[in-house]
Amino acid sequence: MAAAKRRLFHAFRFSRKLALLSGGFLLVLGASGTAALMFAPASLLPGEEAATGGHCKTLYQSEFRRGEEKRLIAVIATDDREPRSRVRTGMRIARHLAETLHPDLVIVQVADDHGPTLRADLRGEAIGAEIVHAPNPGKTMATSKPWEARYVDAQPTETGFYFGTRIDMRLADLETVNHEIELVEGCDGDKVDEAPQTASAGGHGEPAASGHGEPAGGHEAPAAGHAAPSH
Repeated sequence: MAAAKRRLFHAFRFSRKLALLSGGFLLVLGASGTAALMFAPASLLPGEEAATGGHCKTLYQSEFRRGEEKRLIAVIATDDREPRSRVRTGMRIARHLAETLHPDLVIVQVADDHGPTLRADLRGEAIGAEIVHAPNPGKTMATSKPWEARYVDAQPTETGFYFGTRIDMRLADLETVNHEIELVEGCDGDKVDEAPQTASAGGHGEPAASGHGEPAGGHEAPAAGHAAPSH
């Protein structure tokens, strides 16, 4: 019986040369598929979500004065889906604007990169977070705190809208986030050779303001809707 099994085994045993040729052939056939599996982005793999975040583009930026104060509002579109990530990106941009343009008050509203882009539509549910930054609170009448932030506690829909409860963050939590930001820079989606759309106004042309000083409605700036500053 044992001898019969050995003869059967030898009858189906591959030679070393055939094994090498077969292995090389299978390697050629499967190399591209294996490489695609190994190096494909996480978003293309089943059950995995993209780990990207923090990228943004300036949709609108306006500089105006309220009395003796120089104020600035910017609306950015980001790929951040988590609420706290949107706040973090907004704070980074607020610090960048404060350090480069030196306003007394900065307001950054965060929209989704799949949402509306027209200025008239950047309001209400199109805004997922809003950050108010006063580099020196003593120089503005809008706030007594260096940071204020609120966000909609929900991920954006496929069309870039936010539906959920508005959360006002504590100053202590905002200070922690601020200290965690290592690299302060503008939106990486902005063109280097082209400044964001900017409108300055003064005198009779000064836009009306509401809340913390953002231009209200009209043609100057979007209203915040769910993310609007509270009084």
